[in-house]
Amino acid sequence: MSLDLKNYIPAVASLGISIMADAGVPSMTASKGSLYINTTGSSSSTRMYVNTDGATTWTAVTTAA
Repeated sequence: MSLDLKNYIPAVASLGISIMADAGVPSMTASKGSLYINTTGSSSSTRMYVNTDGATTWTAVTTAA
């Protein structure tokens, strides 16, 4: 089940971006700048993603080990 915090954080909602969490690599459409946390990510390059085109392109964010 996906969790989208856009409706719970007014500052995020006003920007039109989402902060989502779910298992696996994101493939959904989202606003440019939206963040996705992969709850099953196991390396520094599979834990978090940012939407870079306002559609379905997600780029991995390198996180701390």
